[in-house]
Amino acid sequence: MIYSIQGRLVEKNPTNVVIDCNGVSYFIHISLHTFSLIPSEESLRLFTHLQVKEDSHTLYGFWEKSEREIFRLLISVSGVGAST
Repeated sequence: MIYSIQGRLVEKNPTNVVIDCNGVSYFIHISLHTFSLIPSEESLRLFTHLQVKEDSHTLYGFWEKSEREIFRLLISVSGVGAST
């Protein structure tokens, strides 16, 4: 499990960010709430959730731990997926 990622902000979009962490760049899906809280500074830290499926590994990032916990509760409900 990847608990969090801290590094240099390379790219910021409403649905994702790219963070360079010691030469490795991570593509991280984010919510609009997290997008609104991310400053345009060079360095940031996001709390993460790694979703592993048989055909993909998807990394989700959150500005606050509480938002990550709500996300985890929501995806535990039958019929609710991460993209929802």
